[in-house]
Amino acid sequence: MEKRIIIWLNNHLLQAFPWVLLISFLSLLGMLWSGTALYKAKQYHHHLHNHTLQNNVADDAIFADAVYWVKQGNNEKALKLYAQAISSPDLNIRKTANYNMANIYLREANKLLETAGLESWDKVTPLLSMAKEGYREALRLDPGWVNAKYNYELALRIAPTIESKHSRQTPEDEELKDQESAPEGWPAIPGFPRGMP
Repeated sequence: MEKRIIIWLNNHLLQAFPWVLLISFLSLLGMLWSGTALYKAKQYHHHLHNHTLQNNVADDAIFADAVYWVKQGNNEKALKLYAQAISSPDLNIRKTANYNMANIYLREANKLLETAGLESWDKVTPLLSMAKEGYREALRLDPGWVNAKYNYELALRIAPTIESKHSRQTPEDEELKDQESAPEGWPAIPGFPRGMP
């Protein structure tokens, strides 16, 4: 009886052996992959904590670092990192970096207006210009982005974009306009009119 049980176990173990080997191999691969990912995460957090991130770090890590510095209240570091992320080949990183930079500029402009009032308008104007530019770039990359449209509208309400009439016109357009609307009467005659003082 024992001999039959041993033979039966040996037959079933031999049939199950390839599956056990495959499952063991896959488990080992999973553990190696998890260990590598854990090591990379530990290294990244170590460099992040010690402020020693290298310039050749992946774009998404740079973007994540910028978000971290915004939460810490260090907008200068965040803006530098967002400026690096803008050159990323990834469209989502580029558009979100532009949007986040514009948000920083808009928040700073609002803060200046709330604390110093209209006396700070000289400092607020460049910040709003950079915010509007960032929102325009984000909307160029993703025209249907509702949040970017809303914030761009908000920036425009604070300081509307004023474009010079002459910046869009060519010299030919100006000549045609002058010919079409030539003044009549006294203003068309050269010199000063004589008569009553």
